[in-house]
Amino acid sequence: MKILDAHMHLGEDCVFDEVQTEQDILETTEKYGVAGGIIQPFIPRMYVRDTMEIHDRIWAMCRAHPGRFHGMMSMNPHFSPEDYEAEADRCMRKLGFVGIKITPIAHAAHPGKKDCLFACEMARKHNVPVMIHTGAGVPFADPMQMVKAVEAFPDVRFVIAHGGTDNMCSSAIYLASKYDNVFVEPSWLAIHNLEGMYHRLGASKMMFSSDMCVNLPVELCKYNLVFQKEEDREQVFHRALETVFAIGG
Repeated sequence: MKILDAHMHLGEDCVFDEVQTEQDILETTEKYGVAGGIIQPFIPRMYVRDTMEIHDRIWAMCRAHPGRFHGMMSMNPHFSPEDYEAEADRCMRKLGFVGIKITPIAHAAHPGKKDCLFACEMARKHNVPVMIHTGAGVPFADPMQMVKAVEAFPDVRFVIAHGGTDNMCSSAIYLASKYDNVFVEPSWLAIHNLEGMYHRLGASKMMFSSDMCVNLPVELCKYNLVFQKEEDREQVFHRALETVFAIGG
């Protein structure tokens, strides 16, 4: 069974003091049989230079392992539109990245306000999905704050990161069931909420993800317990990610 991880971080996070290296990702994915996935930055310091440096670092890792890892842009939406667009163009056209990330708790950004809507415009421009962190960081990180963006950009695919976490997973379920362009990566959800999400959404709207290397074996255990049908396992372990991020089978 091919397994792809929709949510992996690289770098040093200046907000939460987290660190994850290329070696951490390689060793953990190899140990647990994960074929690859999407790598995004931890939150760098709020300078364009620092943002570009971590994007370049991700690109270098993807280039060293072609077809295995794919990059995702993460840039504070409050940078000037000119800087944001220039980096989006660079990431998608030159570095081959496959998505854009918004992290309300770290970017101090409301998903429905103009700066984040501009990020969604960039996703539309490059035909890539937008992943939005949900859970910690309310009210901005409440999944329901995504509604304006989701409705304004019906042609853009949205991924609800962390599935709203346990206290707001019902909102994530509601959005993914109501809107065709909304999908969920439910990393860190308690297993009973993961199971409930599966029963209400089905496998077609869900994708495997870990967020942190230390969490990868935990998520694998949960998914192996919840998803018993072979076709559903294939859907959540790789097909959903391949479809949403357009990285091929």
